[in-house]
Order: sequence, then C-alpha cells, then structure tokens
Amino acid sequence: MVKGLYTAYTGMINEQHRMDVLTNNLANANTNGYKKEGATAQSFSDQLALKIKDYSDAPFTARGLGIINPGVKIGEGYVDWSEGPMKETGNTLDLAIGGMGFFGIEYTNKAVNIERDQANEQTIMYTRDGNFTLNSEGALVTQDGDYVLSQDGAHIELNPNLPMEINWLGQIFQNGEEVGQVGIFDFAKTTREDGRITYDTLEHYGENMYVRTDQTEDAEATGRIYSGYLEQSNVSVVDEMVNMIAVQRNYDTNQKMITTIDDTLDIAVSQLGRLS
Repeated sequence: MVKGLYTAYTGMINEQHRMDVLTNNLANANTNGYKKEGATAQSFSDQLALKIKDYSDAPFTARGLGIINPGVKIGEGYVDWSEGPMKETGNTLDLAIGGMGFFGIEYTNKAVNIERDQANEQTIMYTRDGNFTLNSEGALVTQDGDYVLSQDGAHIELNPNLPMEINWLGQIFQNGEEVGQVGIFDFAKTTREDGRITYDTLEHYGENMYVRTDQTEDAEATGRIYSGYLEQSNVSVVDEMVNMIAVQRNYDTNQKMITTIDDTLDIAVSQLGRLS
C-alpha cells in the first residue's frame, strides 16, 4: 500500500508538470512565431525491488522480484517545430519565414532582477517572429527595439522616407537599389524516428526567442521570407484545452488513489487487531 502512495504521488507530480506546459502554450497562443512545447513521461525501471534473503540462489545475493512498476517520472520536454499559419498584414516590414530558419536579433536584456543576466547585456538570439519596424534612426528593429541582423550580423539601416520592397531572399530595395538584406539563420537539426525535426542544441529563452549553445552548429538556411505576413503560433487552443481536461482528470484519479490508500491504512492501524 505504501508503494501505491508513491505511485500516486509521482503521477500527480507528472500531471502537474504537464499542466504547466499546457498553460504556457495557451498563454502564448497569440504570440507570433511561438512553437508549442510538450512533455513526455517515463516509467521507472522494471525492477526496483530485490529479495535480499532468498537462499534458493546464492546466499546474500540480491534477486529481482519480477516486473514492478511503482511509479512514473517526468521525461524530457520537446518543441513542436511545425510551421504555424501565416497571417497577411499588408505591412512591408512584417516578415514571415516559410520553411526552416530564424531571424537574428541583437537582444538587449532590459531586466535588472534576473539572476543569470545583467541589465543592458547584449546577446544574439533567434526568433520566427518577424513583426519589425523602423526606429527613429532608420534601423530595422523588433517591437521591443532590438536590432534585426543582416546575414553578416550587422544592423540594417534604411531610409524611412523612401518606400521599400523585400523579396523572398530578404533583400531590401529602395529606389530600385538593394540597400540591405534580412538574414536567415539555420542550425543543425535532428530527425526523430517518428519523422519530427528538432533543434536539440538550441536553448529556449522565453516566449519565441532562442539562443544557441556551445554545441550548436550552423546549417544552410533554406527558408524563404514573405513580406506582408506574420507567422502565427502553432498552438491549437482546442487541442490544448482537451489535453488540459485529460490532465486534470488524471490528477484527480491519483488524488483519489491517495485518499483511498490513506483510509485503508487508517483502518489497518486503528481497527484491525483491536481487542474487544
């Protein structure tokens, strides 16, 4: 019965983790370029208990009891890199990437209370969110004021008084001349057995931003840029709500299991063996 308590407890912890992931997906359902996340679960090793005094084998030799599954543990998280739907905006500076690839952003940390960062620290990050604009100096920036990078990692300076066109290569034209090019960056990918493509070496940095690690390797970008469009989140609100209901029911089931075992233990302790 005590093993049952542990099994139910680990089940509740796993469902709580799944709920955290689902709620984060729902919170970012309207975030441009957001890729939904998921959580896997793994059962513990089949043999976790041993008979230590079984003399049918060699004396004092531990022997497996058989197939035992006393609980569950949280597996690895994953990101669904499938492309989100495109939304037409009509704004030339709204850009979306069709296929694989990222925009490069010179991100400036604006927080002062994050332990791992310092205020005004600059980091190169990558995103699928192409909701760009021009600042007062004519530089192409994000809505938060972070610089968008060209293919060689430089800032993109434009004349805000002239109309512009952006082709599928990211080349920017003003007065018929190329004045800049939006960079498309891609990295080495892993293809799973189920056909999923993953970026195992990219680290998620909040919402729709990613940062490379020491293991990240560059790869040739094959994506195309579409001007006047934004890539939406690939989160399906209906699917996430259905999964949330299932998670809540699983959590309640484990909770009822703990209550039942607790009642059984109470009877064993307080009633069984009582002398009349």
